[in-house]
Parts: sequence; C-alpha cells; structure tokens
Amino acid sequence: MNELIEILVWPVTVIIVVVILRQPLGKLVQTTKKLKYKDLEVSFRESIQKIQAEAQEVSLSAPPPERKLESIEIDLYELASISPTAAVVEAWKSIETAAKTLIHAKGHRLNYDVPTPYKLIQDTLDQQNLMDERHCKIFNDLRQLRNKIVHAEGYTFTEDQAKQYLDLSIRLRNYLNDLSDNVETSD
Repeated sequence: MNELIEILVWPVTVIIVVVILRQPLGKLVQTTKKLKYKDLEVSFRESIQKIQAEAQEVSLSAPPPERKLESIEIDLYELASISPTAAVVEAWKSIETAAKTLIHAKGHRLNYDVPTPYKLIQDTLDQQNLMDERHCKIFNDLRQLRNKIVHAEGYTFTEDQAKQYLDLSIRLRNYLNDLSDNVETSD
C-alpha cells in the first residue's frame, strides 16, 4: 500500500497544482509579450509600435473618425474577438488584394503561383516604384509580423493586439486603393 501511495503522490500533486494555477497561468499566457521559438524571438508589441511609428512618419493616417467602417472592416474587428490569428490573416489578405490590384492597374502581369507570392508582390511594389520605399517597408513589416503570427506554434496574442494590426493593415490597404484609383483616373 505504501508503494502505491508513493507512486501516486507526484501525479496527484501535479494535477492539484495545475488545477489551482489554471486561471493564473491562463492569464499569464494571455498577457505574454514575447515568445521564444527556437532562435526566433517574437515581440508583437515592439513590432506593432515600430510599424505605428513608421506609419506616422509617412502620414499613413487613420481614416477620419466620422468615416463609417466598411462591412469587411466590421467583420475583421468582430473576428479579432473570436480568433485574433484569423483576423490578422484576413487583414493581410485585404492588403494582398489591394497590392495586386495596384500592380495590375500599373500594367504588370505576374504569376503569383510561386513559393513566396507575398515577397514577389513586395519586390514588384518596390522595384517598379509603385510605392515609395517607406511604404514598402511598412508592407514588409506587416508581412513579416503576419508570418510570425501564423507560423510560430503556440504564439498567442490578445484581441487588442490583433486590432492594432487591423488598424495598420486597413490604413495600408486604403493607401494602396488610393494609388490604384489615381492610376485609373489618370489614364
């Protein structure tokens, strides 16, 4: 009987500790600012703050407060409350679509069926001078942050952090759309 008790003490102790600390550990995971994944250190907060500063430098302004949100934007903000990762992925898709529209409007025909289509889009925007260097940097930074979020297993971030990403992605998407509109009206 003593042997059975000795065998069960550690597993039972671990289960009790996990049950007791479940809520505090859950809160700790939700407020995680950094994640060490192999040799990659992800810092969402620092990355977003850097991109926000870049956006301010190039006057990539937020839409006026009286502007009504488009249905896609409303959907993205609602999605962020359910799945922050999915909201970031969808926000990136809207940037990708706007960038492809601009590339097409400028007369470039690309085959996007390549291993790294986002890099192809970025290189085309940059090398064909479809966007200035600083806006290309914001595009690249949002692309890299999206990749970290999607590919780093177990990386969690908050709804508010996802909404910060959404704000920046909407601003960049609007900028790309404005560039496309100006191409169409100047032709």
